[in-house]
Amino acid sequence: MLRLLRAAAELVVLSALLAATALVIVPVVGNASSLSQPGSLSQPVTLRPITSPSEIEAANGQPLYLIGASQYHPTVNLSQVPRGVTKAILDVEDHTYYLHGAIDLKGIARALLADLSGGQILQGGSTITQQLVKNAVLNQQRTISRKIREAILAFRIEGQMSKQAILQRYLNTIYFGAGAYGIQAAAEVYFGKPVSQLNTPEGALLAVLIEDPAGLDPFIHPRAALFRRNLALRQMESYGDLTAAQVAKYSRYPLPKSPSLPATYQPSGFVSAVIDNLLSKPEYSFLGATPAARYANLASGGYRIYTTLVPNDQSAAVTAIADRIPDTAGKFTAALVSINPSNGNVVAMVSGNPVKGIGGYNVATGYGGSGRQPGSGFKIFTLLTALENGYSPSDRIDGTSPCKFTVPNTHPYPYIAHNAEPGFGLVSLAKATADSINCAYIRLGVTVGLNQIATTARLMGISTPLVPLPSMVIGSEDVYPIEMAAAYAAVDNLGVYHAPRLVIKITDMLGKSVYTSSDPGRRVVSRQVAEEALAVFKQTIAYGTGTAAQPLGRPSAGKTGTTDNFTDAWFNGMVPQLTTSVWMGDPAGSVPMYDVGGIPVYGGTYPTEIWELYNAMVLAGQPVENWPSPNQALIPAGRLIVPKDSPGSIVSQAPLPATPGAQATSGVSAGAGDQSSGG
Repeated sequence: MLRLLRAAAELVVLSALLAATALVIVPVVGNASSLSQPGSLSQPVTLRPITSPSEIEAANGQPLYLIGASQYHPTVNLSQVPRGVTKAILDVEDHTYYLHGAIDLKGIARALLADLSGGQILQGGSTITQQLVKNAVLNQQRTISRKIREAILAFRIEGQMSKQAILQRYLNTIYFGAGAYGIQAAAEVYFGKPVSQLNTPEGALLAVLIEDPAGLDPFIHPRAALFRRNLALRQMESYGDLTAAQVAKYSRYPLPKSPSLPATYQPSGFVSAVIDNLLSKPEYSFLGATPAARYANLASGGYRIYTTLVPNDQSAAVTAIADRIPDTAGKFTAALVSINPSNGNVVAMVSGNPVKGIGGYNVATGYGGSGRQPGSGFKIFTLLTALENGYSPSDRIDGTSPCKFTVPNTHPYPYIAHNAEPGFGLVSLAKATADSINCAYIRLGVTVGLNQIATTARLMGISTPLVPLPSMVIGSEDVYPIEMAAAYAAVDNLGVYHAPRLVIKITDMLGKSVYTSSDPGRRVVSRQVAEEALAVFKQTIAYGTGTAAQPLGRPSAGKTGTTDNFTDAWFNGMVPQLTTSVWMGDPAGSVPMYDVGGIPVYGGTYPTEIWELYNAMVLAGQPVENWPSPNQALIPAGRLIVPKDSPGSIVSQAPLPATPGAQATSGVSAGAGDQSSGG
């Protein structure tokens, strides 16, 4: 009796639906304008294009990241989908797909009766074609008018596409949860393999995820997901696509435990910097007027972004940092930026912040946070300003500590600074640089002109605010590692500056070039001055504060930097092929590094060791190169510099003999008004 009642009810519902279809669809087809002009049955339906993420690539073409991977639509041919997987999806979603037309009235009746009786059935009333219309033409609204339009458009699509083509497009369009659009993305995210390698129980899980991707997420709701997957397997048995033995076997298959995201889903510090640039820099305005518009365009536009990153160099950077920094449970980290000085290409970047993701603080670039004090690394701008104004590396200046400065309109007044150890007497500019003697350099800076030094820094790419105070000379103003690396790269490149470059070119989905980077470089100091500065910076490694770089065994130059209380430590180093800045500290703030691995952290310790190991790995097997020597005839004879509290002149006298002095790192300062130790 119950079976007769159910059959009668099904007949009644089916008859009603047939009558409704005749009354609604036929008149609407005749008067399409009443429903936003769905058009005649013969008029082609335009499907939304399958959006494609934009791919960021390394210099060698290696994929680094997919912008818009959460809406990733990699397409596959239907022939690539295993038969068992296709059967699972059809048995769950639309078993009679190849037998009915655009609308399955029996399926609608079956689903309705199941709802009325409380029975368990996976298959709903919508056909594969209707679902494709909903996802590729219309929207997710649940209204009667939308359902009518969906039915009409489904008839039209079946008139213009084969069943195979509709199913293929459906499988490449449907959402499976976990950010995976399309069956290929789902195979990667849930099982870590291409769709061609999926088995039947894996296909059954994907089939039930179409119905409820959030509620049946196997990573969050494993019990519900397991129950529905096994129900799908039993439904496949009821349709004759599996045997009972196969169902028993497949029901024991475990569910995936965690997403299997490709590396291209996880942004590195370099990738984050590329995206930050794409969203904010004016040269990328073709992507959109606002950051949100640009990101939306990138997430769906299928651009290819060709970058400067060299994977071998990047791997060396990560390895060098991990090898040289003692374990501090992640408290103290290092940022590294390495630049090809001939063109500004950033070949390696480590953010210095273990917190990953777009929009987080990247110490290397300053995005999402602030700069860090460079200590004596900032002395490069004072040295270059002095050399450009006719000073000589052999000039002598008083390096005695403490030193007091009464520069008008500055604060604190007076400003008092210290060396690491008091009393150096007269020292050459070359020795003051190599030994990082604070008082000598501040006296030089005040004499040369603080505003001129700030101008030099600006000319060489420093964008952070600079206040022309005496303490600026020894690094009291915040800077970014990427800008310091580019500034030193200008010296490495014999005086020609290139802005640090992350992106070389961009092409659109069709391969057409939409952006090409062009930077001929600009001269910021003369070649002679750059060569003189390089000769000076070589002494830092030869006998000064950067001797930890000596094991590299190549012509090298650079400058250490250490700030007050050891909160920031740097090494900015050069070889002819590469310029690399290394910062070490706590990305969360200015935290003293008094005892890391048993020692206080100066720029000449771990940062220099990281620099040396990085270059040793990157340059292994490459020829040894050197810079040209400066023209000695163009270098002025050494003179005595008479410091003043405001820009002054130098007093000529006969060249002075070299002044002995302790080869110590300048660093710890204790006087009133100290801003940075500078060593």
